Amino acid sequence: MKGGGYYDANSNEQRAALDVFLPWLEQAVAEMPEPPEPRTAWSLMDIGSSEGGNAIYAMNRIVAALRKKSQLPVRVFFDDLPTNDFNQLFTNLFSRKGAAFTQADVFPAAVAGSAFARLMPPRSLNVATTFNAIGFLERKPAAPLPNYILPMGPGPKAPHDGVSVTDAEREPFRRQAAEDLNRFYFARAEELVTGGKLLVQVFGRNETHSTSHGIYDVLSDTILDQVEAGRLPKDVYQRLIFPIYFRTLDEIGLPLKSDERLQRVFRIEHLESREVPVPFNAALAETGDWAAWARSYTGFLRAFTEAILAAAIADGTTRAETVERIYQRIEERLSAEPQRYEFHFISVATLLTRL
Repeated sequence: MKGGGYYDANSNEQRAALDVFLPWLEQAVAEMPEPPEPRTAWSLMDIGSSEGGNAIYAMNRIVAALRKKSQLPVRVFFDDLPTNDFNQLFTNLFSRKGAAFTQADVFPAAVAGSAFARLMPPRSLNVATTFNAIGFLERKPAAPLPNYILPMGPGPKAPHDGVSVTDAEREPFRRQAAEDLNRFYFARAEELVTGGKLLVQVFGRNETHSTSHGIYDVLSDTILDQVEAGRLPKDVYQRLIFPIYFRTLDEIGLPLKSDERLQRVFRIEHLESREVPVPFNAALAETGDWAAWARSYTGFLRAFTEAILAAAIADGTTRAETVERIYQRIEERLSAEPQRYEFHFISVATLLTRL
């Protein structure tokens, strides 16, 4: 993610998805059993917290739900990869305005590690959450995608000559995503106490739309513009692969329904797919300001794509200029052809109880 506060400032869309499903957990928390004696504290963990803006917001809501039933202290853990901007996370937790948690006896901490491995001791968590994180693969499969930048393939409204992904090219990414999800569920099964709750929400796809449509098309088209203009070598496009997989609702639920070991440790409370309201689309409907729409859309896209894009461009004094030019051109493309890059946020989610 783009650090320095940029991701937090451009992640209203992610918060909108969080807001849709968080009430599941707020209601479930009210029904959770108290920690057994000796009761010391509740333990919560958010996985894939990034710079913390949305994660702290979610954890504050869960703490508030817990406080309606218990005054026990609460430990809150925020996890992300070691490369995450933890400086910004701590700034958000302890800013000049004061602590992010205003309830008494709430103790935040950070954890660095992969979502697809154990992060906490066995049977130590009461609640675990993850929002818009586990669609990013643990590793990039050693498989080429010569004609597109994403394994899902282009959207139906933005065809470009020669841009495509075959089922065979997508298959290594699908397998990796399935393996990642299994490992994620088993790691959380070890960490959660009996009666603990796991809320999983991630961008996905349904029969009509994929969250990848439009947004990755404008990025792909813009990079191809640079290649055709001679500003970027063709191998940059061929080398640029976003290791992301957009799961269906069936794919989120399959391990929980087909693996007997997971069936023994988790009960499915909710399993749903919804189209999430997109703030920059809502603002457009209210104001009709296409320029503001394109600007917000570009910021949203840049927040989670710039690091991977920059890494695909050869080192040199012009890398920063090239990246800046690409995102400027994206904003121009969005303003010029907004219907071509229509964006729908499809979100898939499940709430599980540890048995």
